[in-house]
Amino acid sequence: MPKYKRAECDSLQLTHHPTRQPDRAPLRFSRSHLGRSLTVFLAALGFVIGQPAIAAEPSDAVRGFVEKVNSASMSFFASGSEADARERCRELLSWAFDIPASAEYVLGNAWASASEADRKEFLQAFEDEIVAEYLRRTKPGTTMTFVGTRSPIQGDLLAASRVNVPGKSEETWIWRMRPEGESWRIVDVLVNGRSAILEERQTYAEVLKANHGHMKALIAYVQSRADG
Repeated sequence: MPKYKRAECDSLQLTHHPTRQPDRAPLRFSRSHLGRSLTVFLAALGFVIGQPAIAAEPSDAVRGFVEKVNSASMSFFASGSEADARERCRELLSWAFDIPASAEYVLGNAWASASEADRKEFLQAFEDEIVAEYLRRTKPGTTMTFVGTRSPIQGDLLAASRVNVPGKSEETWIWRMRPEGESWRIVDVLVNGRSAILEERQTYAEVLKANHGHMKALIAYVQSRADG
């Protein structure tokens, strides 16, 4: 496995209130070690989030989608098996998130120059990292409650959930959702006011720069974070 240099990231925290919304950039959700960097991608390269107002009345369809995501998230550890929790999380990502779009966004210009083989390997490592971080943030006993919606930003809808994890302070997660048919795909998650995708994009750019643009080094770095 190639050696790689690890880029440092800032930790982030989310705010329940108005956030600045991006230019329809893909989501990412990423991992941050909770004390480190999982949730920060927001105002970079056209991904700036504006401050939307709270929508007057959330539609039943939007609320139903978010509550389904909440329910799936709270069921990760239902069986007590870590392997089962990972599979449940992957299943949620498959129908509720746009992981491929996020992967392309976080790579920036490196996506265009990457080989198909490297893209595929990166996408798998990226998803593994998201799963690992998601499970770290939703321990057994976590509760998630729908809070409401905010005004759409460039066609993307914002909806919030209140998240309570045993032993931790309450958080507000804001889902940035993009219409897809009669449903939506989550393209970003803001935790206590901070976006997840921007931080990943910035961190990956630092890793690539430190390793002369070598994708294998970045893939090794991402996988190391997924493996904990």
